[in-house]
Amino acid sequence: MRGKILFPLILGLTMWSMALAQVEMLGSLLSPNVPISAVPKELKLPDPVLPYLEQEFQKTIGKEGAFDTQFKIVLLMTKVTNVPSKKYEYLERIVMWEVRNPQKTAQKLFVVSPDARVLAIQGIGESSNKIYIETMLNVIERDTATKPRIAAARVLPALGDRELIVPRLVQLLRTKYGLDRGKFSEEDTQRFEDDKVAEAIVISLGEIGDPRAFPALLQIVMSPDSHRDETVKAAWAAMQNLKW
Repeated sequence: MRGKILFPLILGLTMWSMALAQVEMLGSLLSPNVPISAVPKELKLPDPVLPYLEQEFQKTIGKEGAFDTQFKIVLLMTKVTNVPSKKYEYLERIVMWEVRNPQKTAQKLFVVSPDARVLAIQGIGESSNKIYIETMLNVIERDTATKPRIAAARVLPALGDRELIVPRLVQLLRTKYGLDRGKFSEEDTQRFEDDKVAEAIVISLGEIGDPRAFPALLQIVMSPDSHRDETVKAAWAAMQNLKW
């Protein structure tokens, strides 16, 4: 009986000691003096480190020069390897930060590193879980940073469920990223950035291959003055990849 009591106690203390050692290791990696390249490529972490990493992420919000630390935190979250894992829930909160907390200013002053959010988006893509489709569509529709919008568009084919994805992307090509905005001009910075997102949407539609995308793609091809050359070329290529 005594042995039955002691064994779980010893096991619990051992796991606590291991978790403490991991936290200490992670704390050293998150030091501003430690470069991102110092994070071991083969590092494997368990789910219990996620609350600590999220807590450290919260500490970076609003701090100047915190983008590298934020990127390292997201990188460490992607190193969680147990399956199933809650890391995707944590990554989603980071992905949606700027969407859920829009800055009340005309200037693009991002609180969360766009590069960190791109990494989080790519990490979610590895889940192949369609529950995150709406998250990616929200980023494309409502985010103001270009890189995360492009990443969200490109990761959608990996999440499946074309019945949900294709109609929404087609709608975005016809509205927010479409022809109703008149002639394209590279001097219009916002339009230029938006069209890079449009190109990413077009490429993803080509990868999915759903014929329902054809009218929107044809519209781009037939109105080359409304988009960058790269977007028009991508539309031609996407049309050839449709599976009729």
